[in-house]
Amino acid sequence: MQYRQIGTSDLKTSVLSLGSYQTYSRMGYRDVVNLVRRAAELGINLFDVAHYRTAPHTEVVLARALRDAGLKRDQIMIMDKVWWYDNDEPTLEHQLDELLFRLDTDYLDVIMCYGMRPGRDDPAATARLNAGFVTSGKARAWGGLNWSAKDLRIAHETCVAEGLPTPQIVQLKYNIARRHIVESEEYTQLRAETGISIHASDSLEGGILAGSLVRERVLGRDPGNVREEIIGLVPKLREVAEGFGCSMAQLAIAFCIANPQTASLLFGASRIGQLEDNVGAVALVEKHGEAIVAALAGFGVAGHEFDLPPNHATPLTRD
Repeated sequence: MQYRQIGTSDLKTSVLSLGSYQTYSRMGYRDVVNLVRRAAELGINLFDVAHYRTAPHTEVVLARALRDAGLKRDQIMIMDKVWWYDNDEPTLEHQLDELLFRLDTDYLDVIMCYGMRPGRDDPAATARLNAGFVTSGKARAWGGLNWSAKDLRIAHETCVAEGLPTPQIVQLKYNIARRHIVESEEYTQLRAETGISIHASDSLEGGILAGSLVRERVLGRDPGNVREEIIGLVPKLREVAEGFGCSMAQLAIAFCIANPQTASLLFGASRIGQLEDNVGAVALVEKHGEAIVAALAGFGVAGHEFDLPPNHATPLTRD
């Protein structure tokens, strides 16, 4: 396993993190415990979770699974999320207190705040609130989920000016096809100037980039409506993977973590074999990282758009 610094903080995360939509709530509990234990054995130390409308006890399941897997709190890191609702109730503060209760912990390692709703939310005020969670000891670091580079810059500048903990990481859709936003000049310059890291999500496009074309799968949002175009890349990507002697999942993961500004890549798994295959991408990128990036240079889909938060938030994120 490789470990990378989260932003400019003193937190070191495994380059792969376990979570994704409903990972901890779509299989038998004993299987969850075994999966979490094996992830830790393989060196994964960052576990991502959220409060899901369709699976409201997911955080409770993860908290117990971590204990039953024999993992102590100081051996692992937990990332969880808060966001704005229609009438701004419940508040971010209340959401944090409730998720800490469900996780049975006094603090998060990283609290992620969902991005600004267009025309409704103030990134400077939101930055102050999230920075306050760090100064209060309820989180060790904070970051954003689906923040624009413009809003993230405002947040960072506000915190610097006011002597507050700055945002350290931003979670964005990032994969072989959806690449031009993370790799844009705007975001690249922001990361270079602030040290903010990328937490890559949707890197397998719901399994599509791993070769799974089952149409019944529950997938995340499709900003830009480019998923059919991404499906069209699968045959060529399969050929590239075969050329490197790896699985398609390993190829997709290796591409993202070959970017040194990716602190960690978030993936979901429902089988230990799937988990182990994904972790194999770490060795792959150490051996062929530059060659993989070069081989995939022309695979980006131009129509991918920024994943703007909706004008109203619901008690569900699909990571």
